[in-house]
Amino acid sequence: MRKLLSFAMMAVIAVAAWGAEVTFDFASVAGLQAMGITAPAQSAGVNLTDVGTITVDGVSLTAVNGATETRVWNSQGSYTLRIYQGGSITFSVENGSITNVVITAANTSNFDLLANVGNYTVDNGVGTWTGSTSTVSFTHSTTKNAQIATVVVTTSDQAPTDAPGDDPNPVDPNITKLDHLMNLSTLDDDTEFQFTGEAFVNYQWDKYLWLQQLDEEGYAYAALVYGEVGKQYQLGAVIPAGWTGKKTNYKGLTEITEPTHFNNATSLVQGDYYTPFDMTGWVSYILDPEEGYENFKVSMDGITLSDIDDNGNFTITSYEKNDNEEIVPVTLPGYNRFGIEYPTIEEGETYNIEGMVTIHNNNYELYPISITTTPGTRMWKITYQGENGTNYKVADSLFVVLPAKNEIDGNIIFVTDNVDQILYDEYAEWGYTWYEDWYPSWIALDCGDDEDLYNTIAAMKVLKPETVRGTLDNVETNPRLILTSAPVELPDAEFPVLKLWSYNISQEKLIAAGHEYGQVTGTYKLIAGEPYLCSAQDTVQVKLDFRINPDLQEQLTEGNRYDFVSIFKLNDEWSIPSSGAPAIRAKRIIARGNRQPKALRPKAVEYYGSDYYTNYTICPVSAAMTTGINSVDVTKQVTKVSYVNAMGVTSSTPFQGMNIVITEYNDGTRTVAKTVK
Repeated sequence: MRKLLSFAMMAVIAVAAWGAEVTFDFASVAGLQAMGITAPAQSAGVNLTDVGTITVDGVSLTAVNGATETRVWNSQGSYTLRIYQGGSITFSVENGSITNVVITAANTSNFDLLANVGNYTVDNGVGTWTGSTSTVSFTHSTTKNAQIATVVVTTSDQAPTDAPGDDPNPVDPNITKLDHLMNLSTLDDDTEFQFTGEAFVNYQWDKYLWLQQLDEEGYAYAALVYGEVGKQYQLGAVIPAGWTGKKTNYKGLTEITEPTHFNNATSLVQGDYYTPFDMTGWVSYILDPEEGYENFKVSMDGITLSDIDDNGNFTITSYEKNDNEEIVPVTLPGYNRFGIEYPTIEEGETYNIEGMVTIHNNNYELYPISITTTPGTRMWKITYQGENGTNYKVADSLFVVLPAKNEIDGNIIFVTDNVDQILYDEYAEWGYTWYEDWYPSWIALDCGDDEDLYNTIAAMKVLKPETVRGTLDNVETNPRLILTSAPVELPDAEFPVLKLWSYNISQEKLIAAGHEYGQVTGTYKLIAGEPYLCSAQDTVQVKLDFRINPDLQEQLTEGNRYDFVSIFKLNDEWSIPSSGAPAIRAKRIIARGNRQPKALRPKAVEYYGSDYYTNYTICPVSAAMTTGINSVDVTKQVTKVSYVNAMGVTSSTPFQGMNIVITEYNDGTRTVAKTVK
């Protein structure tokens, strides 16, 4: 009998040790009723502060209001507990202790809660708290409300061992004090210190805890804490003052080791200060010790990965300009310290990478947090918003307009996206997108010295989306992509009617973009022995350059008016005139209505003075004489230009190869010129 009684007592002790679970269900009418709460009507709420203390099976719940009352809300029959910025809920027991709390989110996007004691972690919308206390509070610190479905509290009859604010290991008052991470470098190596400021979490993994802190001017300072801190923090969590550590130098990297006295976060830093530094096109800065990027989180777009070994270690390559304005490869080794999963690495593909910069054996390295395939970029974003030296993968189908091998430009091929409307999505995350009337983007694909690549692309008609990859250059004037891989042809694609712009020099209108392919009308003249395209009274004179079709100039007669199909080039980046009001814009934006968002405008300065024509060079591809009788008869206007290829097919745009150009005029006459394009 005594033995049976002993077994019974052991069972009771086991139940007490395992604890009892108490559920607070905010997601159902029955759960609300069990807490004594009447389910609110549609689009209405019940404030918990008005309800007072709620007690279920010995566990009490109280609430504190934040920016809005902490309340149960009904959204179309879906019930949730909503806590707003600064608001909190507290669970407590009179006897025993709380050992575990599981909080399940109804909406994971704003599930930012902080516990005042114990350890609290969040995984996929489920927050788990562990500890031993008679009372624990959870505070929501960010702007949007946190939405909770259920809370399960586990209790024990054992006395609590944790108490908010208690420190079983008080800090020696004689220890060195450090008030800011910017002053960490002033300490001697192996100095023990107590941190008296507040820093926030930039990244945490296993024994690695990267902290960041801002000074009064907003400059960031970073540090790595290596060792067990006993807490798992949220990104952006503000760690209160009082923790201790030792400054050490490990193979060239300054670290903080032997961490102690790390307490629960007091809040979350406001703003996105813990987002990575965008180092796209600036990897060389990471490698410069004077820049001090070690222990910072960085991101890079459009980089290539190579030399991947069995451990997932690799080499990052970024193409950037050096001091001589030459685009050269810059490499940075990466090591898979965090054991992340990589995408399938393909030759010629580009990637986005985010990671922590570190130093090992006095060499800079990167520990990747994530590696994703670079999404294709729309052509209009490249030509109007792109940065020189950045690697791009073009999202659009590109149409091969003109292969143009010449001694000045090299092996280049002019292409266009041929779009006349774009989806403006810069504010998509705010819910605002709209379509804008637009003008096709033009760009040159630079094949370098690769003759085979040039010939391969020249034989294509339509280039498959996301297969054109290259480094952007000359975006301020004549944009080009220096190809880093061979594009793929889009099979069975029809070549469209190209959307070309027609300019008339006599009407003194020329607002072409650099490397644009279009038609221009004017009078051919030689000025000081140099060829020009002029208006009727020579008020406008634009330099002609026959590099694309050297034989064409021999077919022209000075003083005659011609329709040229041409490539337009800008000599210099546009600039604002030193005096006088800005004139018309350098690059065309066609907007719907009066809406012309600033982000859609060219990145280069848009305005120029009255002599802006001198900034253009026109490179003719083909020519058709407008009239052989009176070259200054500006009343005789071209009404239609047609092109006929060797197969007898007629188009409004030139074919690759030989063309017969038919020009029709408003007086019923027409001219026919046989040209080679």
